[in-house]
Amino acid sequence: MDVLGIGNAIVDVLFRSDDDTIRGHDLPKGGMTLIDEAQAEKLYAEASDTTERSGGSVANTIAIAAALGADTGYVGKVSDDRLGGSFTDSIRSHGVAFTTPALSGSPATARCLIMVTPDGERTMSTFLGACTALGPDDIEQDDVAGSTVSLIEGYLADTEHARRTIGKIVDAAAKSDAKVGLTLSDAGCVDRHREYFRELCRENVEILIADEDEVAALVGDDPIEGLLRDKGGNCEVVVVTHGPKGSTIYGVGGSRQEVEARPADELVDTTGAGDAYAGGFLYGWTRGLDVGTAGRIGSVAASHVVAQMGAQPPEDLRQKVAAEVPGL
Repeated sequence: MDVLGIGNAIVDVLFRSDDDTIRGHDLPKGGMTLIDEAQAEKLYAEASDTTERSGGSVANTIAIAAALGADTGYVGKVSDDRLGGSFTDSIRSHGVAFTTPALSGSPATARCLIMVTPDGERTMSTFLGACTALGPDDIEQDDVAGSTVSLIEGYLADTEHARRTIGKIVDAAAKSDAKVGLTLSDAGCVDRHREYFRELCRENVEILIADEDEVAALVGDDPIEGLLRDKGGNCEVVVVTHGPKGSTIYGVGGSRQEVEARPADELVDTTGAGDAYAGGFLYGWTRGLDVGTAGRIGSVAASHVVAQMGAQPPEDLRQKVAAEVPGL
C-alpha cells in the first residue's frame, strides 16, 4: 500500500459550544485535556447535535490520503462497543483497510469530545480508553514492509506498550524498502519524550511532519536542518506547518521549499487541519511528485477540511484538489 498509519483510534464527537461552557468545565480553550471515562460520559450527556467520526491524528491523515486516491491501511485499537463499531464503519467508508481486532470488554473505545466555538476554535477533552491497548501483536510485519510509508503517531510514545509497537514497525521497515514517517502530535507530547523522538529522528525516521511549535520543542536551539540525513539526522524530508502562514519543507542537500497556505472559503472548524495537510502531502509524495506540489496538495486539502465540521474528508475532495493542483 502507499501509506500505512499506526496510531490512537479515537472517535471524534463534535458539537457546537461557547466560551462560557468551556470555562464552566475548567477546560483550556483551544487545548487538549485528558479525562477519565466518567468525565467523558458526563460531557457526552450534556452535548447536543453531536457528529461522530473516526478520529485520532493519524487516522484523520490516512482518511484524507485515501480520499485523494492513495492505497491506505490503518492500525489502531477500539473496543467491541457501539463507538468501536462507529469508528470501524467510518474509517472503512473512506476506503481505508482496517482489520485490527477489537478489544473485548473494558476499557471502552476512546473518544475525543470536541467543543467547537463560533470562532472555529476547538477545545478537546480526550478519554484514551481502548486505544492504549495497541501492542506489537497488532502489527503485521508484511503490512509495514509492503507500504511505501508507515506513519507513526507521536502520541504512541506515551506508553511503553506502544513504544514496543513502534520498535516493531521500525524493525520491519529496516528490513524492507518502506520508509518510516512520524508525526509529533503536539508540543506537550514532545516535551514529555524529547530524547526518544530525537533518537528516532537520528536513527529511524525518514519523513517528519510537525507544526512549528512541535519542531521547536524537538530541536530547541539547534537548527531544524540538523534532523536531515546529511546534517547528522536520518530524515530525508522535514515538513513544518505554520497554520495560515503556510509550510516549509526541508530536504537533504540544503533544499528548502516554502508553500503558501490556501485560505479557506469559510472557517468553520480547525479540527484536523494539520492532519489533512499531512494526508495530502503523503499522497503527493508517494506518487513521486515534487515536495512543493505535495505541499500544495496538503494546503488545499486542509483548506477544505476547515470549512466544515470535523476532520473527515469533504465530499469530492479529490475533485476539489485536482481543480487547483494541475497533474493530480
